[in-house]
Amino acid sequence: MLQQILTGQARGGALLMGAAILFLYLLPSVIALARAHRRFVLILVLNLAVSLVQALIASKLFPALLVFDPHNLPSLLKVASLITFGPGWLALLVWSMMPGAPDPRLVRFKQTKSYDTIAALPLILWFAYGALQLRAVLIYDAGQMTAGTASLYVWVQFISLTMAAIFDLMLVYLLVVRDRAVRRSKGVWPRVFGVVGTFMGVGILQLPVARLDLPMQLLAAVLIGVGSLGSALVLWRLGKSFSILPEARKLVTSGPYAYVRHPLYSVEIITILGTALQFAAPWSWIIAAIVVLLLWVRSQFEEQVLEQTFPEYAAYRARTKRFIPGVL
Repeated sequence: MLQQILTGQARGGALLMGAAILFLYLLPSVIALARAHRRFVLILVLNLAVSLVQALIASKLFPALLVFDPHNLPSLLKVASLITFGPGWLALLVWSMMPGAPDPRLVRFKQTKSYDTIAALPLILWFAYGALQLRAVLIYDAGQMTAGTASLYVWVQFISLTMAAIFDLMLVYLLVVRDRAVRRSKGVWPRVFGVVGTFMGVGILQLPVARLDLPMQLLAAVLIGVGSLGSALVLWRLGKSFSILPEARKLVTSGPYAYVRHPLYSVEIITILGTALQFAAPWSWIIAAIVVLLLWVRSQFEEQVLEQTFPEYAAYRARTKRFIPGVL
């Protein structure tokens, strides 16, 4: 599995599932840090060790609980859940949510650039892996182009995937160098929609590949290329104000933002359309529609934060359309 990840061959769905399980396991530590819990360091240490401790206790006192059939998935999941999310983990989760005065040092740390980078680390790794996944196809296409045997589709695919790789790498760069947020959205739902909206499109890639004739293949490649190039250009203009979650850094109203309030989402929709074309309908279009709906919801949460932070945003919002200049 590690070799597949390092070579960009692991499936995105499997990686997301693993990341979700890891996040859930570390949830006590995440909550403790978010609440600036005075015992955050202790909770973190115990959280890292709790799975091993629970396995050792169970093996000594309740060995029958660890018996499982390796060919029976429910049996395997039962033992894995007991070891990972057993009583010790539940106790840590409750402890992390208990009321109490926050640690002033953690409160100050949460206002630093270091904290912002740590919080963005999962996204940094995800987008870096997205670029890595394209490497094999780009090398193969480049070989055909160099040998003079590449078809028109290979040339279009190479250009579109190069734009997609540049887009992913630019996201990594901006997540590292972006400015610290001056205001963040409150509540859980803005964050949920931000994260789900970012990763939902990966679901399309888990579907069977559609059988397309050459014109449709070219159309899909062009849409992905145009969307990726547009995304890279918008990101370049947005610069250090970029964020995934609803956050305010600096108000940008020039360049593409002079025409629509969310140009990054506009070009992302173009990419989604091209991606949906390449995979089996109707599920690819159902997922694409859900992604577009999530973009709309995310834009609502983002605008709430921007209006609270920048008084001039209301006038900008009144004169500028959301996604399509002069239309929508």
